[in-house]
Amino acid sequence: MSDENKVVGTEEQELKRGIKGWQVAFIGLGGVIGSCYFLGVGWCIQVMGPAVFLAFLIVGVIVFGLMIAYAELLVNLPRSGSFVAYTHEFLGPTLSVGMGWSFWFNWVCYCPSEAIAVSYALQALTGNTSPIAYVAFAVGTMLALTIINCCAVDIFAKIESGLAITKVCVIILFILVAFGIWVGLWGNPDGGLTNVAGEHIKDGFLGTSVNFGSGVGFYGDVFPNGFGICVVLMVVVLVTFQGTEIVGLAAAESQNPDESVPKACRSVTYRIVLLYLLPILLVLLIFPTELATDERPVFADVMTAYGLTPLAYVFLAVVLVAAFSCANTGFYGTVRCMYGLSVEGLAPKFLSRLSKQAAPRNAVLFTLAFMWVVLIIGLVSELTGFLSNLYGSLLSMSGFTGTLAWVGIIMSQKRFRSKLKKNGYDPETCLKARVKPGLSWVPWFAMIAQLICLIMLAFGDIIDPEGNAGGGLVIFCIATSAVIIPMIVYWIQRKRGVIGKINTLKHGEKSFDETFPPLN
Repeated sequence: MSDENKVVGTEEQELKRGIKGWQVAFIGLGGVIGSCYFLGVGWCIQVMGPAVFLAFLIVGVIVFGLMIAYAELLVNLPRSGSFVAYTHEFLGPTLSVGMGWSFWFNWVCYCPSEAIAVSYALQALTGNTSPIAYVAFAVGTMLALTIINCCAVDIFAKIESGLAITKVCVIILFILVAFGIWVGLWGNPDGGLTNVAGEHIKDGFLGTSVNFGSGVGFYGDVFPNGFGICVVLMVVVLVTFQGTEIVGLAAAESQNPDESVPKACRSVTYRIVLLYLLPILLVLLIFPTELATDERPVFADVMTAYGLTPLAYVFLAVVLVAAFSCANTGFYGTVRCMYGLSVEGLAPKFLSRLSKQAAPRNAVLFTLAFMWVVLIIGLVSELTGFLSNLYGSLLSMSGFTGTLAWVGIIMSQKRFRSKLKKNGYDPETCLKARVKPGLSWVPWFAMIAQLICLIMLAFGDIIDPEGNAGGGLVIFCIATSAVIIPMIVYWIQRKRGVIGKINTLKHGEKSFDETFPPLN
């Protein structure tokens, strides 16, 4: 924690604004469409069956609730750095410390998991499955991330927006090809490919025959493994969507945040729904759910099943782009979060010092060091047999801590509204961008649903793509420690008098009471 009793608002250095408005939206998408989208979705389809569409629909509503709540805060009470500025102001410094460090821990675990996903994809493409190649590919990916994020922010924005565009184009390609397969325009189904009724799948319009019509009824077709498993796996679905909050972090360095942020929040939500729900629906219409797996992208398996092998390699290769892009975006987001914590006195002060290029170089190096530690310890543990699935374990820890960040954002927005009314304001008339009355239930639903998912992580039976049982409580305890320990340290430092009153405002920013003074 900070050991200086300084008023942070006097800091004159600011992050370089090198991100254009259109790049903000694609950076938000880059943080979402990672390897878990291509690998994790296949496992969810296999275990949950057609109910996976319902699960992704519910999480889509959660994302929508998060984004409209965050946009209201970002536009009406602008803050740079990260969402921690809001949790500090509306939820208090101690809770803000826990949520801020949990967000940092989320990406410290997630970025190494994406490096491992890149290694998986490279092994499949090159055919080299030796342990040496596995380690070399993962380490090489982390080296590339290190180099890119040590560059200026405008370089990062150009690289990341380009990678995000690539991913979007490949997903659109799948939508077009899969639709053609469904209506019978192209694709020859493998002779051994059978539908849910045990009949061989033939050329022509498939309708709903592939995964529906087994004779066990609609409920049995939609929930082949029961409803409970869908609730347990919701936390895995949440992981595939994490990263949408990056758009708010990027707002601090966008050239026109007042206009770009609300537009980006809306567009990211709509695009996520289209890029997730539509492809999954098409997969359910043309591919038996029991054949899906996490070992290869389900989109590649679909192409192979219908004789479109060249396209299968395209979807296998896109895992490289997706994993690297998501890790790159997450790296950017967590460094800016750590910078914000330091600026606000909630982390060591040296982490808020900027380089001559106005980049948080110390926060970059600090975060890098821990990511390397996680990656190396994880690789050693897996190669020695201590861990059976490093990728799944890291995703589970990332899912828990990342979800806390979303909960913190929504709680801050609710507290923001409460204080507005207390000061005599009507949120429906005084806010420039606001959550409309008819949608006010969505953020509430998003927050409650996420809290339920966190509980399920501790008591659910399945917590990784291998289906290992009994590990949820261990993951829960580790992730919880990453939240509670920083809060305890901060509380002790406050009691010792090492940390005094903190002003989280930076140059040009106004507090809530300055922006909305009491009208009484």
